[in-house]
Amino acid sequence: MEIQFHTRQREGIQICDHFLLGNCPQGSICELHHTRYPYHWQVKRKDSQVWQSVNDSAQRHLEKLYSDIERAHVKLIDKKALCGKLNLHTLKIGHHGPFSNIRRLSNTSDPEQNSHFPTEWAVYWQDGSMWKKYEEAAFENGAQEHVFQLRGHVYTVNFKNHLIYNHNTGNTHIIQLRPTYRSPLQMLPWLCTIPSSPSGLHHPTSNIPGEDPTDGYSGPYPADWIKPPKGSVPFTKEEVLPSETAYHAIYTVFHKTLSEDNVLLLSVHRIRNDFLWQKYCSQKDLMSQGLSADEKLRLEKHLFHSTSARQLGFTCQIKFDTHLSGSHTYSRGCYFTVGADQADRYAQAGRGGLRHMFLAKVLVGKPTCGKKHYCQLPQRVSGRECYDSYVDNVASPNIYVIFNSYQCYPYFLISYKLLSDPVVL
Repeated sequence: MEIQFHTRQREGIQICDHFLLGNCPQGSICELHHTRYPYHWQVKRKDSQVWQSVNDSAQRHLEKLYSDIERAHVKLIDKKALCGKLNLHTLKIGHHGPFSNIRRLSNTSDPEQNSHFPTEWAVYWQDGSMWKKYEEAAFENGAQEHVFQLRGHVYTVNFKNHLIYNHNTGNTHIIQLRPTYRSPLQMLPWLCTIPSSPSGLHHPTSNIPGEDPTDGYSGPYPADWIKPPKGSVPFTKEEVLPSETAYHAIYTVFHKTLSEDNVLLLSVHRIRNDFLWQKYCSQKDLMSQGLSADEKLRLEKHLFHSTSARQLGFTCQIKFDTHLSGSHTYSRGCYFTVGADQADRYAQAGRGGLRHMFLAKVLVGKPTCGKKHYCQLPQRVSGRECYDSYVDNVASPNIYVIFNSYQCYPYFLISYKLLSDPVVL
């Protein structure tokens, strides 16, 4: 059953915590907001003067930016590429854009009403050019004012008026309240507004044969609940949900080298192309012949490969293009990297900064060190067979170069943005 959301135009209404936790008895007639997250951003356009919700990626992008006190401004872009500039300290939008106002809706901050993800506010005040985080006890206990000393100065914080007063100098400064950011992963399994499992997958936390590069699987496409391609388009894609084991693994390896402070992972999709998958499995069976058990464990890896929106369709429909290899640093071929940060260096941003990379299945086999002028793989010293791939360093490879397109399959597609990119509403 599809989850039904709604928001109200009136001010001063909270997000319904019962709805977030999956037990609102009033449903569509509830006077509170029913939103996907315990926060929700809306803009008011100058032409309509109606509050309208921004899209899902913009929700998370704005929330992530707003939770960082060091970020002061962000550029907003709508579907028509019209721009506005948002001041995150005042939540005011520049007059030259199409938007007149912005608001952030929130759930309760009372842990007795929601013990799993109540909104947690952090209080900051400016000491010279630095933002200082205020000790939270007085604010969280509901006090209106609190007096403290710092470096011989006495301060009074007024939480109601969002002001801090220096008794020694007589100066008054504005304090900033910012929410603590929680990713969807951090709110699972209590946040019930995110689907718990894709259709047909009964155990989303279980490992799926073939999605572990060391399990030696070679057979039908593993995620068999995804409908096979039909018609003229030879592939289908389906989102990997945050509740799945695969999502957790991808999230971890992606952010291992790309910090969550700089990058926002928007979505992960599985790609199903039965023709490419069969070719890949046949190649895997061929390369597995004569290998020892340890060699079979090292045969396949999950590696990153950056792509552009234009190249995306070609790769999913036909294959990885082994003629596209950037600067040919280690030879001509298709480049894959161990770290997401290396792939990101070659990512081509689309509108609003949207970027894509594959976490691909790659049969690296037995590699050798590559050189810029190499056009094909050399024979191994011990026999007539050729090496299977080039690497930048045989002892500790970070980059792999593949010549045979059937040695790689575009299994996972990752979409992401830099936090410094404009927010596309």
